[in-house]
Amino acid sequence: MPKYRFDQTMVCLTITWQTLSPLTHMIDKFWEVRELIHTWNTNMYKHHIPSWICCLDESVSIWNNRWTCPGWIFIPCKPHPFGNEYHTIADGLANILFWVEIVEGKDSPNIPVKFNAKGKTVGLLLCLIRGIWQSGGRVVILDSGFCVLQGIVDLMKKAVFSSALSRRENTGLP
Repeated sequence: MPKYRFDQTMVCLTITWQTLSPLTHMIDKFWEVRELIHTWNTNMYKHHIPSWICCLDESVSIWNNRWTCPGWIFIPCKPHPFGNEYHTIADGLANILFWVEIVEGKDSPNIPVKFNAKGKTVGLLLCLIRGIWQSGGRVVILDSGFCVLQGIVDLMKKAVFSSALSRRENTGLP
C-alpha cells in the first residue's frame, strides 16, 4: 500500500464515537479505548461460545513511551516489559480472546468495579469468567495470581472448574 493511501486510511479510522470534551481527557485517561473494549466484550459475549477449556492470564500491549501512554507499566519478567496491562480470558482451543479488562492503576477515574464486594482479585476473576457461568463442565486455567481459595470456591458455585499453579507464598507453607 502506498504511504499516501495509508495516511488517508489513518485519518478516517477511529476507535470511539465519543467526542473529546476538555474534562473527559482529564477525568478519564482511557476514554479513547474504553468504548472499544466495552464493544468488544459485548460482541464476544453475544456471539462467541468458548470451548470446554479457557485460559485466564494478563497480557501486555507494547508501548515504549511512558509519557504518551495512560496506565503505562513496567513488568521486568515479561518478554515486552513496557506498555498497558490487560487481564484476558481466551478460548483454549480456538485461541481467541473473548473478554478483556484493562488495568488502569493510578490513572483510573474511579469507575465502580463490577463484583468488587468479594475483593479485587475474586471480583476480577468473576468478571472475567461471567461469559461461561453455568455453562456446564468448562475448565479455566488460572494464572498463579488468581489462585485464591475464595475465587476457586466461587467458580465451583458457578459450575466452572479451575486449575491453577499455586506459588509457595500463596499456600502459607514454609
